[in-house]
Amino acid sequence: MNRKEDKGLGSGSGGYSSGDLYLRGFTLLEVLVSAAILSFLIAGIFGVLNIGNMTYNTDLCLLDLQQSARQALYWMAKELRESSTDDITITVIDDNDDKITFDTPNEIGIQYYRDLSDVNGDNIKEQIIREYPKGTRRILGNNISGLQFSLNNNLLEIRLTANSVALGRSLSIPLRTKVRLRNE
Repeated sequence: MNRKEDKGLGSGSGGYSSGDLYLRGFTLLEVLVSAAILSFLIAGIFGVLNIGNMTYNTDLCLLDLQQSARQALYWMAKELRESSTDDITITVIDDNDDKITFDTPNEIGIQYYRDLSDVNGDNIKEQIIREYPKGTRRILGNNISGLQFSLNNNLLEIRLTANSVALGRSLSIPLRTKVRLRNE
């Protein structure tokens, strides 16, 4: 038995057969084509993930905006239910804003309005403020671009609009509720 057969190398020059030359590696063209295909695949995956991340962040901002507006609307409605039509004064500030002053059986002179001039000194405008007693302010909601009240018999309608910008996209949520007032 000869040495080449002993090692299992086969015949031909250098111990390789002529059919084995194509199994030694990839050509430069094959590597470049594979890299280009892989680059397009990675770019596509990145694009999909980027769109998903942007959608997630926008929806999260929209959710926060909606929760803030609903919470403000809830607190106003809860307290206004205790008032009667005789105890309510609605002051029109401009086309988007009203101020309401009302009394409940336990408190006199409660006010709700939209802060347009940063009266709290917190550098945040467009907040719904509850003021009672006079000079004591509590923030009910942020990013509120409109607050309106309308009274019809003993039914008070509250309309508010919340606006925000998320990733360059403008978000707006209009909310409204009707409150049945006491019959006194």
